[in-house]
Amino acid sequence: MKIIRNTKPISDLYNGMKSGDITVNKEYQRSPGLWPNNSRSYFIDTILNDYPFPKVVLWQKVDLKTKKTRVEIIDGQQRLSTIRDFVDNKIKLSSVSKKFAGKTFVDLDEEDQQSFLAYEVSLDSILSGTKEEILEIFKRINSYTLALNKSEQRFATYQGEFKWFISDLTDIISPFLSKYKILSDRDISRMQDDDLLVECCLQYLEGITARNNKKLDEIYKKYNSSFPIKDDLKEVILTSFEFLKNNFNQIFEECEIKSYNFYSLLGALIFNKYGFKNLNREICQFEPQNQFCNNIDKAQECLIRIFSAIESKDYDNEYDDMINASSSTTQSIKNRITRFSFLIRALQQS
Repeated sequence: MKIIRNTKPISDLYNGMKSGDITVNKEYQRSPGLWPNNSRSYFIDTILNDYPFPKVVLWQKVDLKTKKTRVEIIDGQQRLSTIRDFVDNKIKLSSVSKKFAGKTFVDLDEEDQQSFLAYEVSLDSILSGTKEEILEIFKRINSYTLALNKSEQRFATYQGEFKWFISDLTDIISPFLSKYKILSDRDISRMQDDDLLVECCLQYLEGITARNNKKLDEIYKKYNSSFPIKDDLKEVILTSFEFLKNNFNQIFEECEIKSYNFYSLLGALIFNKYGFKNLNREICQFEPQNQFCNNIDKAQECLIRIFSAIESKDYDNEYDDMINASSSTTQSIKNRITRFSFLIRALQQS
């Protein structure tokens, strides 16, 4: 068995599939049509923006009856069939493709069409492999795939409005999370930023609750096909984040803010300005002020003291409960309420 690692332009792969020179090996591949339109649009958008995607594996062999070389797709059926269907104008890009939404291939500018067809796809071409070797390759491709965590499972399962709404939020907010190490780059690559922002949305919609994967699943499911509160939720999350970024930058420059405290701080800002849709008054005695904070300078000074005490674990002062609530079981409702209370008091100083 010999493997040639190279690239081919989309134009060559497209023509090969149209002519029948490149075919799907149905013994290894799943049935076609598994990707919904949003996923196909997102994949095409990847190519149009010149981002890479995982390599395709082909098996090249000689058909002794016809004396012709046949090429079978071992891994990459969904990718290549999506490319073929897009070039054939069978796919109209959805809103997940921000620049090209609503367009088919023929609707693209000539320059974009040429760039798309010239895009080089990474390939592993297997020459003279036996069926047993091909089966072993396919088994290894799948066995080395990293198991999906809960965040990635949700991203793969739901393809509707809410998923892409969260994806848009991460485009805006995740660079900030990365810059200040609120989440590590590895966490962001495993979609922990998606979960963090979903929880911020849930905090506004349902009030303070303990972290619960079932609740995260439910909101994706609830707003998968219809998302009537999208505009309201977008305004609340983004205006609160913009206020935090533009006015409390010094806090993040001087202090190490963990993701659970980012969640609590953003939640406190949201509450103070907009309130929460549902809030158990038995656990929260505060009232919204219709503004993010009463005095930006005083609030920032107080918040820096709070987060510095957490970072240094400086006990024996007024922040002991806040330190404890940031030290363990940080996702419990009790500790979330404690952190929320400290932060709201800081924001509501006159």
